[in-house]
Amino acid sequence: MAARAGARFPVAVTPLVRKPRVRKSLLLLPLVLAAALGLSLIDNGGPLGRALAATPGRHLIRARTHAAVSLSDVALVRGVTGGRSVQVTMPPAGLSLEYPLMAQYLGTGACPPAALIAELLRLGSPPLALAGLSQDLTAPSGALTGPFPSWETGTLYPLPAAFWSQLHCLLSAARDPLTVGINAKTGEPGWAAQMVTDAKSAATGGLDFSLGNEPDLYYLPNYSSLGRTRSAGDPAAVNLYLQVAARLAQALGSSALLGPELAVAQHWRRQLPRVIAQLHERTVGVHVYPLSACRNPRAVTVRGLLSAQAADAPGGLGWVVADANAAHVPAILSEANSASCGGRAGVSDNPAAAVWAVRFVLTALKTGFREVRFHFSGGAYDPFVVRGGHVFGRPLESALVALNRWLPGGSSLETVTGVQGLLATAVNRAPGGARLIFDNESTRAQAVVLRSTHSVRIEVLSAALAGLRAQALRSQHGRVKLIVAGDSVVAVSSRS
Repeated sequence: MAARAGARFPVAVTPLVRKPRVRKSLLLLPLVLAAALGLSLIDNGGPLGRALAATPGRHLIRARTHAAVSLSDVALVRGVTGGRSVQVTMPPAGLSLEYPLMAQYLGTGACPPAALIAELLRLGSPPLALAGLSQDLTAPSGALTGPFPSWETGTLYPLPAAFWSQLHCLLSAARDPLTVGINAKTGEPGWAAQMVTDAKSAATGGLDFSLGNEPDLYYLPNYSSLGRTRSAGDPAAVNLYLQVAARLAQALGSSALLGPELAVAQHWRRQLPRVIAQLHERTVGVHVYPLSACRNPRAVTVRGLLSAQAADAPGGLGWVVADANAAHVPAILSEANSASCGGRAGVSDNPAAAVWAVRFVLTALKTGFREVRFHFSGGAYDPFVVRGGHVFGRPLESALVALNRWLPGGSSLETVTGVQGLLATAVNRAPGGARLIFDNESTRAQAVVLRSTHSVRIEVLSAALAGLRAQALRSQHGRVKLIVAGDSVVAVSSRS
């Protein structure tokens, strides 16, 4: 498959395609089984590698369908530069949690469960946002007293009294930067001022705020209307949001602002530059969900999640990046996940979600977004769950761990062209990170020869098996062979 649009990796990629028949079925059986697990590797120095070296047509691997698997020869070299590259300036994968869920995970003690702190550290202390639908349904602790003047006020969520002190304990240990969502739909300036004061008492590694969640959907009578065609870019509606946001922003003082947290950025395409300028956004944040579980959950499938359309969803928002660049501020996908409305069980919590997440984040970064924040709502798409003081990871969690380790701050990405059957990305200037990332969008395994004088370490995410699996491979005569299974992602790093 052709590489996605992007910079070229400035080193020769030589296709090696052989088509003689291979009749060593017993010899190839381990390869087929390993390919099914996404860990189908050929170590030149191992028994299987030596056996293949003595086998005619050894560069051809046949799957059960007897379809040939092409082979490319790729150099793994240090310090590759040149061509257009994309800089990694933030942790690629951040987190966005609903307020009630965060309160639940903080527990009942003075400090949150040690397992939650350990999980955030394992993820690399990424940015942590308190946002989502509950943002516009939350009131500060103690703000709701006496009889409620309306049904809307009576259904708001009051923050527990210990929320911010518990959060401070969490952030003191984990050091995650914090984004705090302010209620712009039902809130008041006094509430915003209290939230700002409380948030400042909790934050330890950086703090910014967002004013309202998905204001382009404020016109909807209910969320069953999601996805229906209607112009939400009415200047009058945008003006009303800007008036409310400007009043709330007075409570922020000089604090940084992130937004406008649009559900569908296209709704306000003509108005976005004005919103960025008038609110003095320090970071432009919009939401993206490639699939929708709101109106037709049955349409959310594993094959749909693994499709190029789901992986490439951020690519259609290059104009948001351009608007942010024009304002000299970064753009991020401040809320995203596999499918809207909490995802779908069996799909969003499937190992395929990890493969999708890597593809989605790479596309976002190459489009110009600096980060993707994965949403938690208590639904099927949450990367992990906290119960009884224990953290239970789901397949998506493995991708977040991998992304923040493979793509450290200061590294850069370039698209490698010419690798047959694979999408390949070079990661440069990444001590301890990945060097190459291979993505096989096909269901058929693809073989690769790496030219390297050093041994290499590979890490695999597969749609067939949950978890991030690793293995070291020895270099023999300056070459290492591996197979990238169908619907899997393999990251290669150097070993001295």
